[in-house]
Amino acid sequence: MEPIDVELKNAFARQDPIPAAESAAIKHRIIEAFARKQKSVFSLMTVYLVALVLVIIALIALYTCTSSIKDCLLYGIGILIMFESTVLMKLWYWVMHSKIATVREIKLVQLSIAELKARLSPEERRTTEALPQENTPEPPPVPAAPAPSTPWWTILSIVWLLAVGGCIYFGRLHSPAEPRGVTPYYERTIAAEEPEWRGSFEVTKGRVRFYPQLMTPERTSRVWISVAQEGREPMYAGSLECGARISFGHAVPGRYVVRGRNERVHGSLVFRIGGVDEIPGQPSFGRILLLMLSAALTVVIPIAWFQHRWLRRADLA
Repeated sequence: MEPIDVELKNAFARQDPIPAAESAAIKHRIIEAFARKQKSVFSLMTVYLVALVLVIIALIALYTCTSSIKDCLLYGIGILIMFESTVLMKLWYWVMHSKIATVREIKLVQLSIAELKARLSPEERRTTEALPQENTPEPPPVPAAPAPSTPWWTILSIVWLLAVGGCIYFGRLHSPAEPRGVTPYYERTIAAEEPEWRGSFEVTKGRVRFYPQLMTPERTSRVWISVAQEGREPMYAGSLECGARISFGHAVPGRYVVRGRNERVHGSLVFRIGGVDEIPGQPSFGRILLLMLSAALTVVIPIAWFQHRWLRRADLA
């Protein structure tokens, strides 16, 4: 049995009237106890919701990076399961919030009944159950919760807007698998009337990997390329499609020869080769972590907080 239940049981057993100060103190303890329960439920819901959304963001990042149909299906199913889990968690929170508020009101009604019972004389208890209409002191009002101060609202709004602006400025919410800091080595405009082509380029700044790109409005364009260092075997020979994220070899300083053949070209396209220090298509752990934290900071936490404020306002009304 909880302490609040013990206090209510003792209040029902009393024969003398309950003092107003003691009644107000019991009422305040009832409200505080159930407010703590609502806060704990809200904290559990927020942590669970943030964790699910972070997993969804990670699965979306992996979904956009993979080229395997099987992996795409697995990541897509995982995204759907996590999304449905967020909906179920919000429904559970609403049910628990309503349950705690209902039980709190029942406890307050029990306290009011105990007060009215203690005010009746023994003769009145035996003859009538009617409540006295005159000379009944009004219970003191429950002190309202202090409103949040305006400076904290302003500071939190500024911090949130700066976080959103920073994420947009640095481009962390777009294409987490796209490598950054690409060193350009070679660029060529290819026309559809040019079936085969050849070129060479010099690497002066070494990088970890070569990163070829095919830039064209037609997403179905495809070319065959072969890249080799002068006097050596090709380090890569194969097809390259528009939007593909592949890397090969080791971009050491030297002179390289590139050969190409148009397999499916509509109009003209731009072929580029650069150097990167990370493998395209495999976002780093730090970038996915930053993406998940950005999503939690800019989307999940504000939504959960505003939902909690709205429910509290509706409950107090």
